[in-house]
Amino acid sequence: MKLGVQPSDFQVIWKTQKRCQADYATYSSWFILSRFRSNYGCDRMFVRRIAGRSAKSVRIVVINIFMLCFLLVLVEGFSSYVLFFRDVTTTYPVAERLHTRYDGDLGWTNTPNVQVADIYGPGSVVRVNGQGFRNYYDFGVAVPAGKYRVICSGDSFTFGYGVSNNETWCYLLQTHDRQLESVNMGEGGYGADQAYLWFRRDGVKFQHQVHLFAVITDDFRRMQSKTFQGYYGKPVIGIENGSLVVRNVPVPRLAYNMSWFISNISNIQHLRTIAFLQRAVEKLGLDRTVTKPQSTFKQSDDDTKQVLRKIFGDLKRLNEEGSAKLVLVYLPTLWELDHTGSDDWMKFVEEQAAAQEIPLINVLHTFRLLPQATNMFIPDGQLKYPGAARHLNVEGNKVVAQEIYDGLRKGDL
Repeated sequence: MKLGVQPSDFQVIWKTQKRCQADYATYSSWFILSRFRSNYGCDRMFVRRIAGRSAKSVRIVVINIFMLCFLLVLVEGFSSYVLFFRDVTTTYPVAERLHTRYDGDLGWTNTPNVQVADIYGPGSVVRVNGQGFRNYYDFGVAVPAGKYRVICSGDSFTFGYGVSNNETWCYLLQTHDRQLESVNMGEGGYGADQAYLWFRRDGVKFQHQVHLFAVITDDFRRMQSKTFQGYYGKPVIGIENGSLVVRNVPVPRLAYNMSWFISNISNIQHLRTIAFLQRAVEKLGLDRTVTKPQSTFKQSDDDTKQVLRKIFGDLKRLNEEGSAKLVLVYLPTLWELDHTGSDDWMKFVEEQAAAQEIPLINVLHTFRLLPQATNMFIPDGQLKYPGAARHLNVEGNKVVAQEIYDGLRKGDL
């Protein structure tokens, strides 16, 4: 009897392995493969080698799928950043930043002696005098002989957003009567509270005959917040022990120093990364945003009306002490022309004007009667700055100036 491995044994092993490979290629199932292994006598090492190769192939496929998904996510994320940088290069800051500076009492005011050419288009100019008013020259405290001085207080509608210095309704008053001298104390983004505080600090010292305190409906909403547009700090007026008190002063200046970031917040929010984080915060229940109930808004309006009563009263007192006359002016906004929404604020001003015996010129009433009134506002896309649309255009300012001048003449003011 011969011991050891015979040459014929190698031939059997080689043929068996060949048969196993053929069966593996045909069936590729571990269960079927195990049956053929028992039938053909495949050695365990060879079957394990085949199984290892199968597992390695599966791992390679899984890794490739994962890498493909990762690449897709990377491309999408990169695309959002490409779009972000494109939007950043085409996003302009608010136009007021070109001619204003931080003010601890008011939030922001015009920068003295600044001139911005072509700000709203070729030929348009914003010129601020040395006293921070939108005028070509400085004013003396006393009214010049033979002149009748009018001070215009208000927000961007009074400032003349979108038009040149000599096209604002405040300036155009002078074109109706050469004796008139108008001082433009309008400022973009102001609430009625800031307009009042600015006049009380810087305007009351100038002698004048008439003080036009112009408002739009949005001015009252702005009074209810310590920020403008949710970011720029501003003072807030309240009532304590029956007297007006100013809070949130000195006004925080952080947002004013981060104007680029503030201007691009909407672009930043469009990034996929930010959108993912926002959704994650919502899913984890970490969102602390609270929706105010309707009753809270009504209470805020009631509180604002209480403050306005006292502001109107104090403005009347300040002007009468200087032998001047306070006149309230209600300016039109585009969204109010078709009577949509409530006229609650306009009715409130009308009631207060009558109750406190303050003359009121309601230009909104006049605009509602004009068939082409919608054409007197800046359309969307005409100016590059955010928030520019829906301000009065040149024609709109002309109509406002005419209405105010007629109102002053009728009231013998």
